[in-house]
Amino acid sequence: MEFSLADQTIYFLSSLLFGVMLSSLYDIVRVLRFLGFVKLWQIILSDILYFTACAFLTVLFSLPFNKGLVRYFVIFGEAVGFIVYRFTLGEISAKFYCFVIRVFRIIIEKSLKILRKILNKLLKANRFVVYNVGVIIHKVQNIVFRVRENNPSKT
Repeated sequence: MEFSLADQTIYFLSSLLFGVMLSSLYDIVRVLRFLGFVKLWQIILSDILYFTACAFLTVLFSLPFNKGLVRYFVIFGEAVGFIVYRFTLGEISAKFYCFVIRVFRIIIEKSLKILRKILNKLLKANRFVVYNVGVIIHKVQNIVFRVRENNPSKT
């Protein structure tokens, strides 16, 4: 099956855009690293899963153009698209993701601090109530025992 030069050009330009999409997919892996998945085995596993997904998606991308056969210029186009995105918009998106993650961490930490204060106050109030209920039960038991001691025939 032969391709015309116009078909190959469209296929190549599409592969450039597909490389940009794969690079933006890699941003998800980068966000996971920003969140703290930085152990060596986690990095290796995430990269293996990412490259496996890229290989599968590349074959799916090639299905409508070339019946699933991947050509070198397609891989080259994906690589160029990946690199261009990674060093232009990828840097901006990384800074944005870092900022958003920092903001969410600050919000969560402050929310947890407020929640911790509220729970401490509730627990102190609960201790007060439980203590007073215990005192009241003890007093009621004393009253009942005194009544029984004074009237032993009614029990």
